[in-house]
Amino acid sequence: MSAFNRVLNTLKDNKQKRLKGDKIAIPWSLPRLSTVLPGIEKARYNLVSASPKAGKTMLADFLYVYQPIEWKIANPDSNIIPKIFYFSLEVSINSKIKAAMCYKLFKDYNVVISPQKLSSVFGGYILDDQVEEIISSVEFQEWFYKFESMVTFYDSIRNPYGIYKVIKDYAEHPDVGYYEKKLIDWQNKDGTYTKKEVKGQYIARNPDEYVIVIVDHISLLQPEKDKTLHQSIGQFSSEFCLQMRDKWSYIPVIVQQQSADSSRAQYNYKGDTVLEKIKPDQEGLADNKYTARDVDLMISLFNPTRYNLEKYNGLDLTQIGDNHREFVINLNRNGESNAAIQLFFLGQSSFFSELPKALGPEDYGYIKNLINKSK
Repeated sequence: MSAFNRVLNTLKDNKQKRLKGDKIAIPWSLPRLSTVLPGIEKARYNLVSASPKAGKTMLADFLYVYQPIEWKIANPDSNIIPKIFYFSLEVSINSKIKAAMCYKLFKDYNVVISPQKLSSVFGGYILDDQVEEIISSVEFQEWFYKFESMVTFYDSIRNPYGIYKVIKDYAEHPDVGYYEKKLIDWQNKDGTYTKKEVKGQYIARNPDEYVIVIVDHISLLQPEKDKTLHQSIGQFSSEFCLQMRDKWSYIPVIVQQQSADSSRAQYNYKGDTVLEKIKPDQEGLADNKYTARDVDLMISLFNPTRYNLEKYNGLDLTQIGDNHREFVINLNRNGESNAAIQLFFLGQSSFFSELPKALGPEDYGYIKNLINKSK
């Protein structure tokens, strides 16, 4: 089958799915963003970036772990089945579970608590009895049973090929998918020709399984033997992630921080901060900026509060403070780029929501109440 006919068949199949009420992308709960990005699409390579400690891991978790899992739980009859492989190079599996617990506690129980407080590590705080009752409840545990059925965390596989091999072994398991066989003309050493059987197109047993592969963050990759970190990042992105996308239609998501130099404040002759010089972009990617050449979508977070700004894009940062982030679409090969949306960010709970275009006293009051609860 020609490439044109494959694409044509996919377009027709997508149309029929939509007409039947099925989905072809996992939607996000950010309404204005959803007018620009439909959500999580198959065969799409994603990059999430921000300056150090600006919330890039939390954004990746929110968009590519919590959102698809919650959507599937709310829509159990949907044709889409999320399957998430999460390679955490920075924190342990237990830390990821605690972060998910804090997200769930805020999202469904309006409890704002950090993973540290959840662990009772502070000298002046011991886990509240009511919170303990919630996390011990059957309802809470059932949610996490569903959560862990859709996401698998790895915290000990750190080299590029090791990560790729886990995904390759999964994709090529007979229960998951197989390659069509095709015959090609093969020239022998004596000049004669014979037919040789080779691998053809990959066929997934379940084409509605959305396999998301998250690596956080790639500057912590363990370099392969005889390779620098820069080379290992390049190999992982340009070779392994592109194979995941192009061969199996998987969804790679890499988290990559901005370099320290790109995040350092720069000023004009009046002493004012030059914002366009410090916002996350492709050129500021740490350790290997060429990953941006491979991806379909690059998104980032900008934290203007870090630069002592009192006003930003009509927002009073003296009232929102570090709970504000700007979400930026840096690169989108299939749609609009350079779009930005203002978000409310609750770091303890890895939670994001869109801010109204114009905030009034009630909006600021609600935000202040959440901020006070998180202290």
